Amino acid sequence: MDRLTMLDSAEIDRLPWWPVPGCPGVAAKDLWSAGDQHDALISYRPGCCTPGRPHLTAHQHIWVVAGSAMIAGRTAAAGSYLHVPPRTAHPITAGPQGCLLLQIHRPLPHGGEHPPTLG
Repeated sequence: MDRLTMLDSAEIDRLPWWPVPGCPGVAAKDLWSAGDQHDALISYRPGCCTPGRPHLTAHQHIWVVAGSAMIAGRTAAAGSYLHVPPRTAHPITAGPQGCLLLQIHRPLPHGGEHPPTLG
């Protein structure tokens, strides 16, 4: 049986930030990972960006925790959720106050089959 993992706010605050290579003003903090699955906080200083190259065999789920950003040409304010399917470009540029994102990276099973759609 899987164990419940919980990090309280003090534990999250103590986790290290690491710079995202090639993206000045952008840093990440790993919250959880197992194999190719990753959950991380991504912090952007105002106006900073990441190229958002397509992930060929993974879904990404993005929750805007604070601030705002332009993501794939759409404005996303705090509280917004985005699903980025495989093979979809998703360049991100932080708004004037910067932004904090929760990013969940989920590879496709066996590198190719799409999971069923909900709804």
